Amino acid sequence: MKQPHLGKRIADLRQQKNLTQEDLVGKCNINVRTIQRIESGEVTPRPSTLKIIIEALDENFNELFHTEEPTSWWKSLLVVGEDISDKHIKQVIQTAWIAGLIYFALGLVEAAADYLFLEEAFLSTSEQLFYIVTKTGVLVAYFFFMLGFVAVGKAYDNYVLKIGSYLMVATYVIFIAIENYHIISPMDMSLYLYIQTVSALIFGAIGIILAIGFIRLNRSLGSIALVAGVFELMIACLFLTIIGSFIALVLLIPSVIIEVVILFKASELLAKKTATE
Repeated sequence: MKQPHLGKRIADLRQQKNLTQEDLVGKCNINVRTIQRIESGEVTPRPSTLKIIIEALDENFNELFHTEEPTSWWKSLLVVGEDISDKHIKQVIQTAWIAGLIYFALGLVEAAADYLFLEEAFLSTSEQLFYIVTKTGVLVAYFFFMLGFVAVGKAYDNYVLKIGSYLMVATYVIFIAIENYHIISPMDMSLYLYIQTVSALIFGAIGIILAIGFIRLNRSLGSIALVAGVFELMIACLFLTIIGSFIALVLLIPSVIIEVVILFKASELLAKKTATE
């Protein structure tokens, strides 16, 4: 059961017992402000906190919530579903900002590899392996990095940010798969350049969605979100011009750093929020 229905259910149970919020505080030793926020639907309590409240109301916790099924692993991973807890969202975001730092570091290695191997028509087996491992590592780090923004979008009801993040991950998976294939079995250069052009256009279009999502975070996370949105918009527009793609790749360096800061700030705010429940 999710908010606001959960809060209404607790308020109804309390009123049926002829208890005030202050009476309930005395029975479960949870501060009155937390009770007020839970009943109004502002926050979702942790399972342990909810159990304390339900038992203080002389109700059976398992009987009241026996119809709820545990969240499947893939829903937890992708932060999908209405029953994702604030605690899990916080954990996803904490993992994401660490993944963002790894992605940033691997991205520098990837850029160096791209530069070194650019002029080589054929790569040795060891060079191919290094390149593929690097690209795959970048993809994995990016996947968990962007899941952080899915979680932020869920925490702050920012569906634009969630959709943009999902689309960016899906596009990146396809892009890296093509890059790895090209390393193993080089494509015709005209075809490869055509794919690169289409990829730039797609990244640019999705980048605009992502930029709007960041800008909408301004009220919740402050000016840093607005700065990230502006950077993302500039990068998106440069990708759409095709010829500005190299500049866009350069701007990704400060952009990633700013986005890591956003994730760190969001994780800190959610940690404070869950600590009061």
